[in-house]
Amino acid sequence: MKDRYKINMVKNKSLTYILPLFDKHIGLDFGQFLLNSYVSFDENDQTFCIMYKWSSNPEFLKYEGKLMSHPLYIGHADFGEKVIYKFELTHVMKLARKLFIEGKYKEFSESHKEAIGEYMKKMGYNNVSRIRKILDKNNSLKSDAPDMDLETVSKNIEKLIIQRDSPFSDESPFEKKEVKGFGN
Repeated sequence: MKDRYKINMVKNKSLTYILPLFDKHIGLDFGQFLLNSYVSFDENDQTFCIMYKWSSNPEFLKYEGKLMSHPLYIGHADFGEKVIYKFELTHVMKLARKLFIEGKYKEFSESHKEAIGEYMKKMGYNNVSRIRKILDKNNSLKSDAPDMDLETVSKNIEKLIIQRDSPFSDESPFEKKEVKGFGN
């Protein structure tokens, strides 16, 4: 029997503010399968993670090979039909991550801000104007710092263990456990 997982699928801020910078370096594709991104796998580990719904489509498998052969790739973790691809951060990405965690979006570099704008256009976001204002040092519109629990993979995935000995018990048939350190 395959392991089952409960995954908290709340879209987080790294999709808007960090993923575009990553897209600039890696060239992301298959947006229809992209589910989320995270700035940590385990708490404060500085591993950037991208979650996709896995597909056996030959084109997706070719793309997966591209991701896994990238110099920044450090591993992956499978959670049923979902897979997390893990990447180390460049020096520039680490600086951007620090500003992101502090909610200092206006202090992103100009090239980072441009990457956000380009990515949002490419993906068809409808809130481009609002995000540009949040990034603009001369505009008063602000956005709160991210909730780091939502930005950390291990805080959003629980392994569900089916109790085989009492399938019709009045008690919950699942035992929840927090997942830490899956994959390499």
